[in-house]
Amino acid sequence: MKGFEYYLDDAKKWRWRLRDENENIIAITPEGFANKAESQKEAHTFQTLGVTTAERKIIEFEQTAVAPGYEYFLDVRLNWRWHFQAGNNDIIAVSGAKSHPSEADVKLAIAKVRQVLKSLSNDSGSTGGYIPPTTGGSSGPGRFA
Repeated sequence: MKGFEYYLDDAKKWRWRLRDENENIIAITPEGFANKAESQKEAHTFQTLGVTTAERKIIEFEQTAVAPGYEYFLDVRLNWRWHFQAGNNDIIAVSGAKSHPSEADVKLAIAKVRQVLKSLSNDSGSTGGYIPPTTGGSSGPGRFA
């Protein structure tokens, strides 16, 4: 089921992950939160900003961005990854353990994330893209307030 999934990690911190229509994890939060509402707020920020923001290739990690955007880069193993940087320079979403063999592939992965985020925003009567977790705990609906 496509959408955001909220769950408790092993350290009892709330996290989210974004799944596509095939239930593949396509984005995750890089940090845990003390409560579910904070996790939902960050997912909502990503859902709101992630549809239309720019993407940029970065060579070295420098905190120079002043606007939200996807940044894609080569990791230490020379595989491509991406993360989403908010306007305050916080990284709020990452490609996670998934790496991509080429620059073209990482750009396609970003396009897929945008497509899923846009479809969640357009789904009328949706529950905010909430998916009950398969592991960990959850309470209440996943709808963004």
